[in-house]
Amino acid sequence: MAQLHESGQLDFDLHEEQRDPELSTSFLYSTTGGKMFGVLVCEDRNGDEVILKAFSGKYNNRRTIAGWAPHLFDELLFNAVIEEGNSLIHPLTDRIASIEKGSGEWKELNEERKRISHHILEKLYALYEVRNFNNEQRSLSEAFLYAKSIPTGTGDCCAPKLLSHAAIHGLKPLSLAEFFLGASSGTKTAGSFYPPCEDKCLPLLGFMLCHGTSADPSVAKSGTGSPG
Repeated sequence: MAQLHESGQLDFDLHEEQRDPELSTSFLYSTTGGKMFGVLVCEDRNGDEVILKAFSGKYNNRRTIAGWAPHLFDELLFNAVIEEGNSLIHPLTDRIASIEKGSGEWKELNEERKRISHHILEKLYALYEVRNFNNEQRSLSEAFLYAKSIPTGTGDCCAPKLLSHAAIHGLKPLSLAEFFLGASSGTKTAGSFYPPCEDKCLPLLGFMLCHGTSADPSVAKSGTGSPG
């Protein structure tokens, strides 16, 4: 947190002349508001300390920034599915706007748009590669251990990014901290620390923190056992 404050940049590891203006922390105080950041202290196979860092979602419309834990999906494939969805949904939205609200055709087109949106969302969820410390991998839908709909943004928070990156690189997680920086929101205050969110992160952490035993999704989803 101090490094972000002092440098005013996300790429604070670089020399000042090499830093990207688009990664300025001033973005956090714009109309888009603040953002969660996370730090995971790990231990490698030699017992040496490794520190990982992550930001939630995108930063100034960028998902990938050198030195920060990556997302759980291939960005090219993700963008391709987004483009596919836009090409199908946008024409429907235009047609819906041009006809009488509440008419039979209006209702049919809205249902079609919902169906397409759901299909695209399922394709996006399938791109997420959720890892754990048993060297197991699942899609977002398979790793989400609660029998309810998956909230938008699940898998894009700091904790899942950090734990997945640690698992992929054979690192042992020791301590996690997440804090909020930028313009305060209705629920978060700049400079304050928060636990991983209950609606999006908690249902993933049961699988992601599994180590030493195989994770059985049927047990966790049925509520008859501990998830991990």
